[in-house]
Amino acid sequence: MPTLKIDDKEITVEPGASVLQAALANGIEIPHYCWHPALSVAGSCRLCLVEIEGSPKLQLSCATEARDGMIVRTQTESVKDARKSMLEFFLINHPLDCPICDKAGECLLQDYTWKYGTSHSRMVEDKRERPTKDLGGNILLYRNRCVLCSRCVRFYQEVVGDPYLFIEHRGYHSDISIFPGKGLTHKMTGNIVEICPVGCLIDKDFLFHARVWNLQRSKSVCPGCSSGCTIYLEHKDRRVFRIRNRENPAIGQQWICDDGRYLYHRYENLNRPESPWTRQAGELKPQTWEQAMIYAVEALQKNPGRLAAIGSAFASCEENYLMRKIFRQILGCEYLSFYAPAIEEADTVYRSGFTIRGDKSPNRKGAGLLLGDQTDFYQAIESGRITRLFLINGDPLLHLTLEQKRILAKLQELWVLDIQSPEWDSVAAHFWPIACFTETQGTFVNAVGQVQRFQRALQPPQGVRPGWEVLLDLLARLAPGAGMLSAADVLDALAMEEPAWRSISYFKLGDQGLPIESR
Repeated sequence: MPTLKIDDKEITVEPGASVLQAALANGIEIPHYCWHPALSVAGSCRLCLVEIEGSPKLQLSCATEARDGMIVRTQTESVKDARKSMLEFFLINHPLDCPICDKAGECLLQDYTWKYGTSHSRMVEDKRERPTKDLGGNILLYRNRCVLCSRCVRFYQEVVGDPYLFIEHRGYHSDISIFPGKGLTHKMTGNIVEICPVGCLIDKDFLFHARVWNLQRSKSVCPGCSSGCTIYLEHKDRRVFRIRNRENPAIGQQWICDDGRYLYHRYENLNRPESPWTRQAGELKPQTWEQAMIYAVEALQKNPGRLAAIGSAFASCEENYLMRKIFRQILGCEYLSFYAPAIEEADTVYRSGFTIRGDKSPNRKGAGLLLGDQTDFYQAIESGRITRLFLINGDPLLHLTLEQKRILAKLQELWVLDIQSPEWDSVAAHFWPIACFTETQGTFVNAVGQVQRFQRALQPPQGVRPGWEVLLDLLARLAPGAGMLSAADVLDALAMEEPAWRSISYFKLGDQGLPIESR
């Protein structure tokens, strides 16, 4: 492997790595706009110039392969002067609109001008003004801010495999444009806002909603499909304002699709009660959690042979494990299964290999490993095999058909744990409101068997509890001395019982997760 020196620091890198990659991997900042680790080298911004001993002129660090014995300097006067000159060119027509730009606080032009630029401009001419373009979908193109890095153009060509954008004209008149007849309604479009280094490409969904430095960031996993893309939930004031990609090399994930990017809107304004309710004489009567638990402990122990438990592909591994422990190990129920929506579309695979799964549930694999094969519990109810049912859901898009409601109405008793109640108001005997994925923590197993952890971003509303907490409370009442107090404890207990989880814990999972052990 080649060993080189950058600013007198000796560095060993993988063969084929560029000087820029070698520097960034070792904590040496070299400013750059057009280079992106998942895209081809363009070398258009000229900001990453460095001095290499033996070369007669400055070299592009993004396009120069690191070689053994190479001596690189990034802080010489000639390098600093070149950076200042390039930044001055970028700012010739760039408007000074940072106070109203959504990119402020995470803009590379803003950062680099402060670090490497000058405090004044020699340009006295009026700045060029070009109107903002609506590219379709959620994307606005603020043309005055563009530095022509071409990241967005290369993204569609190399990652998506379909060239939606291109650079038209040349020189001073160069401009980002969309091919005729194509609007940016593509499912991967939100990624170009993330990779834009300045405030040129802006997401209408986030426009003027919040300043980025006021947002808190929580690590999570997208529940939109079984790919298990890792994400950041950015939030404040008990509200999620946007979802951003969180790169995960363990699953080769560099991007997220727009289905996942805007998925948090599904969880806004959920219709859920402020406490559990029970049906009495045809009316829905509110209960305290204590009242609901006391009744459930007594009622669930009656006739367990006709009692069934249904987990969910939208519930965490911890919740599905607790369902199994309560109903199989403690109550001795014969019938366990789980809910998962039907897979109605094929996987979509893009040129880069990024995949949007046709399975629109985040934890089908985990639920199957813990609860067994998915079976038709409606048929079991219809045949009389099941007369009482305890069910957890979590799918915000669940819609019960009239036939399903007719079958569920045949049950003697139905407990439902869900994030909203309207679908159950006419059929459930007991409803317990539980937290949605932004308000709880746990783990999912994606389609390729990677166990990944998601963290709580928001506090649940008053009277709403995380599903794992509700089930842990029920378990403690049915079997005192279980010894679990937190979601981490539940995962530890699961790992002790299930060989496939034996190496899994919250601490070991980290940010990237771990593959489940094959049986």
